[in-house]
Amino acid sequence: MAIRSLLGKLLVGVMTVLLVSAGGLGVALTSGVVTVGQPSVDNVDAAWGGVSAKTTEIRTNIDVNNPSSVGMPGVADLDYRVDMNDVTVANGKKENIGLPSGQSTISMTTRMDNRKIPAWWASHINNGEKTTVSISPTVSVPLYSKRLLAQKRTFRTDLLSAFDSNETRTMTAGNREILRVTKTNASWGHATTERTPLSVNATVENPTSGEVVFSQLGYTITMNNVTVANGTTDGEVHMKPGKTTTFGIDSTFDNGKLPEWWESHVENGEKTTMDVQFYAVMHDNGTTQNVDLPFLSKRIVFTTDVLGGGKTTTKVVPRDGNSSFAPPELESVESNWIAPATGDTGVRTRATVVNPNEPGSVFAKHLSVDAGYRVSMNDVPLVEGETTRQIESGKTHLNFTERITDEKIQRWWVSHVNNGEKTDRVIERNVIVDAGFARLPVGGKADRGTITTDMLGPVDSTSSQSFSVAGQVIGRISDVQANWGHATMEKTPIDASATVENDRSQSIRIVEVGSRVTMNGIVLSDESRQKSVEVRPHSEATIRDTMNLDNSKLGPWWKTHLQNGEKSTLKVSYYVVVEYHGYTERIDLDSLNYRKTVTTNILGNSTA
Repeated sequence: MAIRSLLGKLLVGVMTVLLVSAGGLGVALTSGVVTVGQPSVDNVDAAWGGVSAKTTEIRTNIDVNNPSSVGMPGVADLDYRVDMNDVTVANGKKENIGLPSGQSTISMTTRMDNRKIPAWWASHINNGEKTTVSISPTVSVPLYSKRLLAQKRTFRTDLLSAFDSNETRTMTAGNREILRVTKTNASWGHATTERTPLSVNATVENPTSGEVVFSQLGYTITMNNVTVANGTTDGEVHMKPGKTTTFGIDSTFDNGKLPEWWESHVENGEKTTMDVQFYAVMHDNGTTQNVDLPFLSKRIVFTTDVLGGGKTTTKVVPRDGNSSFAPPELESVESNWIAPATGDTGVRTRATVVNPNEPGSVFAKHLSVDAGYRVSMNDVPLVEGETTRQIESGKTHLNFTERITDEKIQRWWVSHVNNGEKTDRVIERNVIVDAGFARLPVGGKADRGTITTDMLGPVDSTSSQSFSVAGQVIGRISDVQANWGHATMEKTPIDASATVENDRSQSIRIVEVGSRVTMNGIVLSDESRQKSVEVRPHSEATIRDTMNLDNSKLGPWWKTHLQNGEKSTLKVSYYVVVEYHGYTERIDLDSLNYRKTVTTNILGNSTA
């Protein structure tokens, strides 16, 4: 680096230190020129990139908020560390970063050393299958560095639950029942970087008349077809006739194989099929045979969301590759409004899923379904509901209820008005069946429709009316218009105007305007405003006014709208008060006094 560049960077760095240090002490320069605050990380969004046998790419976007009014020039360095249960799996650095004033995003890529996976796995197992991922950024400038608040996300797995069962199962050799299994469970031993012990236990009954002896037990464990454990145990297992015995198989993972598994896990979208196979060498009446232990052997499909801290899943799936599978079907989805006398409105949904697999088959009792129902109005999520449960053979009914807050109704109304009284409605009925080996969407396509209204449509700008004061015809009112202003969460403005013609030889004056708007009897606006608009003799003038609908009243109106079958009666009235020769007269504007029926069909396919 040239001396001039180095000196310039140090000089800018010293100034930046003073600013950042002042921000760290809570100092603010409020002269109107410079404000100082401490930079902070608002969000860290990380995702996996490419993965190889040796490394895994982490692509990160860091949202930084610099509250200072003066940005930092390109002299800052960003150090970035990823820890998984205190095991540092990745370090990265990006140099010469500028931090502008306000919000900015820093994107960077670093590589995780896959050789760290065994140490992380050991910590995950020893921590009860729990991992906290910590992403720690540090911003540095010459002579100063600041560690920003780490972003932490936690995920859990539950692999042991796959072995926990109190279901009675039988084991046969040929056509002979030799064992009746009443309970199985498993536990982890203390994991190290080199090995992970797994003990699987079974409580069995021997219904035969002779002793059953397992002289040797063996095991093979694969994860995405990567063999991580393979071996046999020492010692015999004796099961007396007519007795109950508990025995276990102690297996050991070779953690040196985990980097290869990790590569497959990331490539597979963080999904792993773990195949645990146990077998026994049995001596019975002078013969020897290898016998599979299906009551201990398991095929487990588990998913993770390491960087996102999202949902993890663990599911036992059938090991019988010859089993046929018929995908379930979504038979119907019915939704109805909930409009109680008090409290929020809502939607009650009932989905019926049919599982055609025969009772007793493996796929009749190893399926689960994730059902979601979403109604969005101009991208405003009005309803979002979901449920998850196991499904048996035949029909399964899924029920869920979601409430609709007044705030959601206000957000939709604002979007509807600002979009020209038009709403794009999308209903998504997402039903996904998880068969372990695949996730099958059976919910069908989204139902899309358009809802349009024309609440200001009755206003007729081509009509006119004469008006009188104290029994004398004074003039005419014409060109009455009304248009929506820009709606906000607090109010919805209606901009109104009219042309007043004075046919008399003396001036008249508009001294007051007033308006009232109701929907199903809910008063949205009831206002009167003082005016002073002079209309000279034999001339005309335009009066302009804005009436504001109170959007806080939309929640009560919405409830009446639903209670009335998605139907509302809109009533609008508008008047002006005219002064002439010391007399005043209230004049109702015919074009702005009307009643209109407004209907919607939000949960159906029709538009309104």
